[in-house]
Amino acid sequence: MRANYSTDAAPQTDLPKEGAKPIDITIAEKDKQIADLQDLYRRALADMENIRQRTKKEVENASSFAITKFAKDLLDTADVLEIALKNVPEAERSNDANKSLKDFYSGVSMTHDNLMKTFKRAGVEPYGDTLGAKFDHNLHEAVFQAPVPGKEPGSVLEVLKPGYMIKGRVLRNAQVGVVSESS
Repeated sequence: MRANYSTDAAPQTDLPKEGAKPIDITIAEKDKQIADLQDLYRRALADMENIRQRTKKEVENASSFAITKFAKDLLDTADVLEIALKNVPEAERSNDANKSLKDFYSGVSMTHDNLMKTFKRAGVEPYGDTLGAKFDHNLHEAVFQAPVPGKEPGSVLEVLKPGYMIKGRVLRNAQVGVVSESS
């Protein structure tokens, strides 16, 4: 059987001309379904891109902050080394009569410096000198308060332990004394 494809012939439809409305409605419904499916497809693509970016950021954070617990544990060692260095009087450090103490101080100082360099390579750094700064609960931990005439209430009076950050995130708050209001 051969189909007639002449251009002269009018298209044949199963519906009469008045019946064209259901076809138009069906086409409109199909167009709406296509638009809805395209919208769902675009949203799915956007969701997948968001998931990919979030996962990438989580992986970067996991690798950047993987040493957080280890670094936090080593901060106590850094504190002990700093205390040891501060407790050797300046006169004893330069006194050649006590060469053993001078050498011991030098060794502790080199160990502390090496530890601080290692911290820096891992992104762990002490944050700025907080002495005299306004108390910030995000950066400081108040250990005590004392009224001091002439000092602004709420400012840092003494730094007991320095604060440290790891790649911009607080690892340990600085332990400080804060000036309270005079009564």
